[in-house]
Amino acid sequence: MKEVKKYLPAGFVVFLLYLVYLYWKPLIGFIGTILGAATPLFIGLIIAYIVNVVMIRFEALYKKIFKGKCDGARRPLCIILSFASVIAVIALVTAIVMPQVINAVTVIVKNGASSLTPYLKKLEKYPQIAQYAQSLQASLTHASSSVSKQSSDIIHGVLTGATGAFSNVVKAISSVFSVLSACLFGFIFSLYLLGSKEKLQHQLGILIKTYIPKGYDGILHVANVFNHAFSNFIVCKAIDGLSLGVMTTIGCLIFHFPYAIMVGVIIGVTALVPIIGAYVGAAISAFLIFIANPIKALYFLIFYVILQQIDDNIIYPRIVGSSLGLPAIWILGAVTVFGGVFGFVGMLIGVPITSGLYTLLKEDVIRRRQKAEVQ
Repeated sequence: MKEVKKYLPAGFVVFLLYLVYLYWKPLIGFIGTILGAATPLFIGLIIAYIVNVVMIRFEALYKKIFKGKCDGARRPLCIILSFASVIAVIALVTAIVMPQVINAVTVIVKNGASSLTPYLKKLEKYPQIAQYAQSLQASLTHASSSVSKQSSDIIHGVLTGATGAFSNVVKAISSVFSVLSACLFGFIFSLYLLGSKEKLQHQLGILIKTYIPKGYDGILHVANVFNHAFSNFIVCKAIDGLSLGVMTTIGCLIFHFPYAIMVGVIIGVTALVPIIGAYVGAAISAFLIFIANPIKALYFLIFYVILQQIDDNIIYPRIVGSSLGLPAIWILGAVTVFGGVFGFVGMLIGVPITSGLYTLLKEDVIRRRQKAEVQ
């Protein structure tokens, strides 16, 4: 009987694995349904964590100013100020970028090929590349006319009700309403999280102490390491992106590059993605400038390469310093692996997750070496 009881847990695990294998597709569908229903909660968690990074600084400033007085108003006021700051930044970026994006798209659709004709004509005096210039001009002309025709067809279809335009509009409105509802519930949930974060942390600590008493200190340490990695990553990348965007805008204004402000915003936002973001931002910006003036697009790339070297070797190390504690090769690996598995989101979360794992691994290695030296 004792032998049977000894192997009972293992048998139960094997049985569960068999059930998972047998009902894999329904299980995945069930998990997907649960995760879909919990989407507003995940959105609320993300919003609360990002806003909390700002709120912590507002609360520290509040304590310095009031020195313990009016403490009851501290949390509501700091929550309002934090959300107002985040919304103001998003609104400012949108107000700067959207008009210039519309203008750039209009230029591309209307005269994307014709605007390049004078520059391509200049290349015809070089026999070696004349045929390539003519081929490029023909391709651009065809692409431009194709885009214009497709735009006209879309507008005509919407106006005449062709191809089930009404049903498509209804589906689009439904999708937008669903997204807005999830964001609204997520926003409300984030308010509850921020308003009672200390109470929730205390309750979570009690649960861990009750059910995993031996692992409480380890779980708390791991949570603190990852929280430190994520908060440092958000702050450092935001400061670095802001500084790089401002310098890019100033440089574009000095050298009279087209879309100077929009290019600065694009560079600043894409800089949030480690390593790859710099190349993506430069490619998008160079393309927009190329449509307006191909020669200046080349000058912009030269300018941006120089600016990126200054940022990588002088500004970024001073801003980030050793806060992430992650070698460059690990950052590249994190962006590549997490980006390949989880896409754009993986590029964002890969570095702080890898930073936390790297810190825990380094601590464990040091602890084991010290233990081995004592023995």
